[in-house]
Amino acid sequence: MLSPDSRTVAFDLLRPPSGYTLDLAVLTSYTLDLEALLALPLSVVSETEGGLEELLADPLLLLEALRRAGERIQLFVDRSGIAIPQAPRELYSVLESSVHPVRAPGGGVFHPKVWVARFKPMEPGSATEAGRADDQDPPDHPLLLRVAVLTRNLTFDQSWDVALASEANPDPEGLVEPSQPLADLIRALPDLATTSVPTDSVARVRTLADQINRARFPAPPGFFEDPIRFHVVGLRGARAPWRPILDGRRTLAVAPFVNRTGLKAVRGPARGERLLVSLQSELDKLPDDALSAWNDVRTLSDHALDEEAEGSAVRPSGLHAKLIAVEHGWDVTWYIGSANLTAAALHGRNVEALAEISARRGRPHGQSGCGIDRFLESGFGQLCTSYQRIESKDVEPEVVEARGRLTAAQDALLEADMKVACSRSGEEWTWTLDFGGPGLQPLPALAAVDVVVWPISVGEETARPLHPAPELTLPIQHLTRFVAFRLSVPVRGVDDVRLTLRLPARGMPGGRMHHALVSLISDPGRFLRFLRALLGDLDALTGWTGAGGGGADGSDEGPSLDSETLLEDLVRTASRAPERLDPVRRLIADLSKTERGRAVIPDDFLSVWKAVESAIRERAG
Repeated sequence: MLSPDSRTVAFDLLRPPSGYTLDLAVLTSYTLDLEALLALPLSVVSETEGGLEELLADPLLLLEALRRAGERIQLFVDRSGIAIPQAPRELYSVLESSVHPVRAPGGGVFHPKVWVARFKPMEPGSATEAGRADDQDPPDHPLLLRVAVLTRNLTFDQSWDVALASEANPDPEGLVEPSQPLADLIRALPDLATTSVPTDSVARVRTLADQINRARFPAPPGFFEDPIRFHVVGLRGARAPWRPILDGRRTLAVAPFVNRTGLKAVRGPARGERLLVSLQSELDKLPDDALSAWNDVRTLSDHALDEEAEGSAVRPSGLHAKLIAVEHGWDVTWYIGSANLTAAALHGRNVEALAEISARRGRPHGQSGCGIDRFLESGFGQLCTSYQRIESKDVEPEVVEARGRLTAAQDALLEADMKVACSRSGEEWTWTLDFGGPGLQPLPALAAVDVVVWPISVGEETARPLHPAPELTLPIQHLTRFVAFRLSVPVRGVDDVRLTLRLPARGMPGGRMHHALVSLISDPGRFLRFLRALLGDLDALTGWTGAGGGGADGSDEGPSLDSETLLEDLVRTASRAPERLDPVRRLIADLSKTERGRAVIPDDFLSVWKAVESAIRERAG
């Protein structure tokens, strides 16, 4: 069980085991916080204990992590699920090749939360992802796959969630039937994307799917030795509804969203005992008879809702876990995954993913087994309180009508033919939202609400109305395919609809990462400080902002090339672990592409660097 303050646990899922390196990670999510995705490469390459906010505060740390690991992370997210970031960042453009909006074939939403990471053994003598020389022998194992079935999206939401993770080596000898549904989901992802996925990425994703199909993922300790059985709903549209085991004597169902159809689908036999945990607001929407078949109905207690991290930004919180447990005979079967107890989730309109594991149910009061009582007594039961209906006020008709207009406008926006167009005039670039086909103006749904738009690399204060086509003059490093939209109506009590779309683009220049790098390393003093941090390991970048004694304006001189330790670090690294100079080599190559970049590299450093490079080549030859 993941509590609201355990969000870093999810990032640990991508951290390579000792002796391995991350080769590929394919993630699925219904909603996406781009800052969370920006932070993921940090979990791969950095072992610092600093908090995520501290890590995200350093753009150079982020940039180096993205350069080392970002291209190995591919994320597929519902086309409407990308949130507008809380702060503009030019580095969001680096994520464009990693984010793929997708559409559910059944007409609902793309809702699975599955992470699959492939790790490969490190070569003898190679450096670790953090840049340290690995002094251990490489493992004798083949590729390692790690699968995590989550109920949490890739966001910083402060909610109670649940996760199941397992590792296995793919076996080339035969297919594993329980793993096939998960393999089918991963294999289908490029076809569900609303924009084209690069050919090489498609090939890597489908190779990963084949490897998943040949892996037996073991259940956690205490469960039967049978491999985890995966279930995927809605991949081919609405078909036969999914159901758990229905012959149990006792059922526990936990989900934030429920409706009459979903509850009926999982409640089991008429004489069974049934416990339901859901959100107060969702239970209040149900008619009384929808809950009559459930013996025990609960919500999260006020104590559980107070577990949010102190001092953090306001984010969605509360119950978000989704699980079903069915006790049958001496055994119990658990289902963990993305599906709520709704018709859309269980009948195939949405795409959903679940994992099934079984064990002996044991006896009440903490005795051995993995049954419902043990789960409740281990802590979850203390988070719950008996449900008491709260009669809600009727929603005003104008509010209902206004929300309907916003929903229709969002649907129209998702179907509209739009692209980003970039053009250059001298040193300046023009960013334009281009309407394709007949344009957006004639669509009544969009004309019925107020719509403003802006690139997420700049602040919301730059927002422009959707009509006429918005146009901004931007530096090259702020050009992006990620476009923020705010839809609003002047009706009290109706919240704006806010979302980000990743759009196709024409005229988008290459080299935006280089220009971002030059804007961050703006003078020789910052170059030398960053060089020292690279030589000291990526973890040493934490807290490096250039602000310790001056800042980005170069008002302090910082470490100079005469600094004994800086030269010692450079020479020692070249002698003992020359592969650790790769990030330095890449930095110099990037900065050398333009006159502005070359200006921040001290001439005397280049002389020393050329001598070091020559010595490394002689030694290698």
